[in-house]
Amino acid sequence: MFGDWRGRQPTGEGINPSFVDIILYGRPGDTQGQYDFKATITDPILVSGGNHTLEWGDRWTLTGGPAPGAPPVLHLHDLPNSQISTYALMSNGILIPTTSARVPDTSPGSLRYGLAPVPRESRSFGKL
Repeated sequence: MFGDWRGRQPTGEGINPSFVDIILYGRPGDTQGQYDFKATITDPILVSGGNHTLEWGDRWTLTGGPAPGAPPVLHLHDLPNSQISTYALMSNGILIPTTSARVPDTSPGSLRYGLAPVPRESRSFGKL
């Protein structure tokens, strides 16, 4: 397994967040493989009866950053436009959404959608 990340996406309904889990299949050092992506949209029970989950999977690629010293860029192919599909892989393992120039988007609005790596020794590592 290449890695597992968790965090939020800006796709919740209204003020309700969407929580995501991304698993990248492959070995450490790989630059491509398959992924599984699960988004759980939280909805108050009084509105629609709870949470609902959406799942996707396809191919991921990791390419060099757009300039020397820039972090590598992870692209999750064939996700719907409602989901963030391009991230910078920071040296600490955190995935940060990128700008259209493929550099980390460090604006406050974007940083809240950074994804944290799940430790390999965690019992939930590699499980959606």
